[in-house]
Amino acid sequence: MHRPSSPTVRARRLAALRRCPAAGGRTSRARRWHVLRRELVPWATALTALTAAIGLLFSGMVAMSSVDASRKELERDRRRQAGRVGYWTQDAAGDSETVIIANRSLDPVTRVDLWFHAPDAGVDTYEWVFVGFDAIPPCTRLVFAPRTIDDYLQGRFGIEPGGAPIRAIQFYDGDGRWWIRDIDGLRPGEHERSADEDERVDGEDVGAPPARQEPAEHCET
Repeated sequence: MHRPSSPTVRARRLAALRRCPAAGGRTSRARRWHVLRRELVPWATALTALTAAIGLLFSGMVAMSSVDASRKELERDRRRQAGRVGYWTQDAAGDSETVIIANRSLDPVTRVDLWFHAPDAGVDTYEWVFVGFDAIPPCTRLVFAPRTIDDYLQGRFGIEPGGAPIRAIQFYDGDGRWWIRDIDGLRPGEHERSADEDERVDGEDVGAPPARQEPAEHCET
């Protein structure tokens, strides 16, 4: 015969049931967490791979930028002295010009050529003729008087004054690099002299420059 339990016993049983959740509830939550974790794994893997790819891309961009900056710095260093050598002209009487060449660097430039454009001069097949000289000292400018240029071109090639304006200078810098400067700017040399040194028809080396030497302004210090 069943005997009813006392109120105290029933209260203890209810309290125990509240403290101990059902086994089915624990199993359900564990299953959901397992499914969720399994679904998150591919996303986590993809995120890790994406982060790594972004890091590699950023590192590559930094490396490329560094290489480009180094290349530009090397090019600036390579052109530093040549960039401080230039020429210009000043009008003189008639069609003549005063030619001025300045070396504003701390080193000499050597094997300097003044190139004149003479398409109608009838100098064999040459449209370009030159006069070459040994060097321009550091921080020096050379002033070629109009009469000097005119006498050379007329005596050597029969070119009348004004018939062959200067269009470029070429020279070697202190490191032996060959440069040309003309209306288009500074670049590696390109006007080759005629090949035969003994029978040259497009110009000549005159040794010391037939010009007045003056200190160059704004010389590199």
